[in-house]
Amino acid sequence: MPDEAAAPTRERLLRSGARLFAEQGFRGVSVRDVCRAAETSSNMIHHYFGSKAGLLDAIVEQFSIRVFDVPMRLLATPPKSRGDFQSRIEMLFAATLDVFIVHRDVALVVAREQPDALPLAGYMERFVAFLETGKELGFVRESLDSDMVGGALLDRIANQVRFAPWVKRIYGSDIEDEEYRRRWCASNLDLFFHGMVAPSGATSK
Repeated sequence: MPDEAAAPTRERLLRSGARLFAEQGFRGVSVRDVCRAAETSSNMIHHYFGSKAGLLDAIVEQFSIRVFDVPMRLLATPPKSRGDFQSRIEMLFAATLDVFIVHRDVALVVAREQPDALPLAGYMERFVAFLETGKELGFVRESLDSDMVGGALLDRIANQVRFAPWVKRIYGSDIEDEEYRRRWCASNLDLFFHGMVAPSGATSK
């Protein structure tokens, strides 16, 4: 963990603002709250960012399109086969989860306060287009609502990361543990790929 007190004031304000906005929401946090957490005087937000809204904008700017570089590359070309389609969705899910874990506070602020921000909007647009291509190639059910599925996948990841401290405290499961993360991804993808209800006529084991 970096020494917060030794970090430059602007960086401390960005970190503290991201953490507090992620936990309590933009409206639930005051300038005084952020400055107290950053261990600096209350006029420093105005000095560096002009206002609390300016601080939020600076936090969101950190979450540039480059953050989604790996997930976006997975969606850049049409799938070559059904297996390729499924494996890319699997890799996309894991890569997106990694993004949210590494950039937890900033990612949650963006998802909560500015869900139409360019990185998230661009990601969703590309993912929905990938699902629609899957439909055209016969890999995805025609009746599937691609927008809803894309949103559900992103919501699932964001909420898992958001509530990770609570899950760890209550259940002892840590999303940063490699084995638990692998099982979590596999279980969620199984639900996305196959649903919950057994096919008609299937027998229970």
